[in-house]
Amino acid sequence: MLKKALRFTGILICVIIGVCLLFFAFIWGSVKWNSYARKKEAIRYQKEVCDTIKTVNGKFEMTLSGFNKKELNKVHFYLQQDKFLIKDTVITVSFNSNTDSQNVILPFDKFNIHDRVIVEIANRYFVLSGISYVVYYNYGMFGPVGPCNCGRSNFEIINGKPTGSGYLIKDYGMLKYQLPPW
Repeated sequence: MLKKALRFTGILICVIIGVCLLFFAFIWGSVKWNSYARKKEAIRYQKEVCDTIKTVNGKFEMTLSGFNKKELNKVHFYLQQDKFLIKDTVITVSFNSNTDSQNVILPFDKFNIHDRVIVEIANRYFVLSGISYVVYYNYGMFGPVGPCNCGRSNFEIINGKPTGSGYLIKDYGMLKYQLPPW
């Protein structure tokens, strides 16, 4: 009788462990499948929607670093389309003495993603290009919430060199630069 009870208890424990393993395998598979489906959706959305956006709408913030108050009295922005300048704007940046970097809003409301923005600050030039739209998700506590969207990247190329920050640092500005014609 004891032998049958131990055998029954052993089988019952094995069944419970098997059900638990099956439950966790189901959850793990579901998470992996959702991740795979989201990646496939993001790739499709990038190709079909984000890569087709050709116009940058709205102003966005840029960061200037290493400049003093006098140099920021006149910041000149030029918009270059193809080989010619089409717009220019001069602004004065409100100087914040608490930090080394200053934020400025790009003064152009609408331009093409292939256009270049040239910024002149204290005889230093920064040629900005490489804006693109990339897919992103809104994330909640347990992963992505809702559908994917397209978000604008920052300027990825400054003075012909790839950069990830989009900061305009005084030491990296070009001193001798010939502006394109009007």
